Amino acid sequence: MGLLKSVDNASGIDFYDYRADAYYNKYVYRVRFTLPGIRYAIYEKNVKDFLARVNLTTGWRKIRDEDIPTINENLESLKNFIELRNNFRKTKEGIIRVEHNTVAVFSNDLSMLKSIESIDPTIEYDYTEVQKSELVGVKYFVNDPKHKFRVYLKSKRVDISFSKELYLVFGRTEGLHPSPALKYWAMGTQTSRYGSGLSWRLRWTSASHFIDYDDESTLSYLALMYGDMLGKRYKLEKRPEAI
Repeated sequence: MGLLKSVDNASGIDFYDYRADAYYNKYVYRVRFTLPGIRYAIYEKNVKDFLARVNLTTGWRKIRDEDIPTINENLESLKNFIELRNNFRKTKEGIIRVEHNTVAVFSNDLSMLKSIESIDPTIEYDYTEVQKSELVGVKYFVNDPKHKFRVYLKSKRVDISFSKELYLVFGRTEGLHPSPALKYWAMGTQTSRYGSGLSWRLRWTSASHFIDYDDESTLSYLALMYGDMLGKRYKLEKRPEAI
């Protein structure tokens, strides 16, 4: 499971979800909204069937009396949802999931997801984009590696506080195993090895620095804070013996 980070610099996106894979291994975007009464509409084939259910007075499909006011209040929105869902199934542009009164729609077409707001303009919608740390391949070792995965940093200019923050993260987070060179670099602000005023070295990360880890959720935690600093990701394995 990924971790959400609020976004304030991406048009149309409210959150980034840092995770190893796309939603359902396929979709990059997700929109979520709450529509009270949706659980009564989701399994109806069309608007006609839904309205027939609303008017039922007996039977197992009858809507609970205490929920009728909510249904009537959101009737037009629920009808709009059914029409949109049926069209969505025809175009096969993604998938819809409903849990109680919350709807999540997944797709690779952000503009299409935006059109869902036509269901009810007064509803609050939130949009999430998957940010993957790409698994580019496998690194092989003569012996069994100590850890399962490795992610490299990007070579990038950073604020002088970055190395200090990274040093503190390494100290308090189990499951992160920085390379010796990265650990030494991150310790720069904790010592005087670079002299007063610090060295230009602390203002640049290196693409040769890496962090090993075993649990995908550990990477998600790191990506939540420094997602734009993470580069290529590899699976670590023992080299297969020649046959």
